[in-house]
Amino acid sequence: MPELPEVESVRKVLENSLLHQKLNRYKITDKRINRFNVLNPKNIGVLNDIIRKGKILQFKFENISFLFHLGMSGRLALNSSKSKHTHGIFNFENDILLFDDIRKFGYIKILKNDEVHNHFDSIGPDSLKLTQSSKNKILQKANNSSVEIKKFLLNQKNISGLGNIYVNEILFLSKVNPFLSTFELTSDTWETIFSNIRKILKKAIKNNGTTLSDMTYYLPLGDYGNHQNNLLIYGRHICFSCSGKIDKLFIDSRATYMCYKCQK
Repeated sequence: MPELPEVESVRKVLENSLLHQKLNRYKITDKRINRFNVLNPKNIGVLNDIIRKGKILQFKFENISFLFHLGMSGRLALNSSKSKHTHGIFNFENDILLFDDIRKFGYIKILKNDEVHNHFDSIGPDSLKLTQSSKNKILQKANNSSVEIKKFLLNQKNISGLGNIYVNEILFLSKVNPFLSTFELTSDTWETIFSNIRKILKKAIKNNGTTLSDMTYYLPLGDYGNHQNNLLIYGRHICFSCSGKIDKLFIDSRATYMCYKCQK
């Protein structure tokens, strides 16, 4: 958390606010957040685009890009008050962008524009923009793997953007047991999964993402997401489809919600 729908919702707000503004100065104050950087560029110029792949945001300037990964608890806030968890400050012409991260699993990475593709190539295809070619590559990996389907979908090298909440949702809607090995799934089942990935993510973006009870996710202007009101299985106790009990199990210490009747 945040996952693709949350990051995309953040991107849209920031695009409306910051695009075409000049970045006057910036400061990254925490060594861990700054851990990948050797560049410390000056005179950055105007923000030309905000691009997302998976859970990563690219702020693209004329020659330099800033990559933001929010990790488990990171967030980007516009014109709000600094706190002890503020580790990045970006002063644009008309707005101030803050990068906060309580747990410090996120990062800000500064790259030359022609180096960004190397970073993006290290993760799998974006789960909201799957082409037939990218689906074929995913299937090839899956057919040669014995890992559980849930773990496979959570691995950003296989497909980027999915996290624990939405993988639970996708597998439930697809009626797939999360403990099944990937090589056991048929091509028809994979097509159902691919279709439901898009369906689930699109609906979550429409609802501005999911804000759980810890309230750690909110949009840059302070609004909360409301997709938590539309979750099919994550955090629930009774299956809305069959009225059976939903079991909470664990795969790699990740909460896994499953209806044994609907996900045989």
